[in-house]
Amino acid sequence: MRFEDDPEAAEWLDNLRVPGDVEWDEGNQQKIRKHDVTPRDVEVLLGGPLLLAGRILVPEHSEPRWLALGTNEAGRRLALIFTRRGQRLRPISCRVMRRKERAFHDEQIGPEEPGG
Repeated sequence: MRFEDDPEAAEWLDNLRVPGDVEWDEGNQQKIRKHDVTPRDVEVLLGGPLLLAGRILVPEHSEPRWLALGTNEAGRRLALIFTRRGQRLRPISCRVMRRKERAFHDEQIGPEEPGG
């Protein structure tokens, strides 16, 4: 994936009200379940310290997508791909961070503390 910084999206994400501003349906819930992720995991990730990696440029999609990195309650490091539908966030997919994503996250925020 290739990204670009998006300060406007980062500000919007900081002001998101979770869970009210998150759009769920059977389609996106099924997609995250195949990665052993729950809607609760996504909502915890969105409510906690979150790093917006940026707007995804490659691969291209019919609507803009972004990548955010964070953790769930158990400290599992997750990568959330999402789009915006008006003022709501629609999760596209959420999975365990890949090696390069973990390195980027650690470079920007610092590594996770043991046990947290």
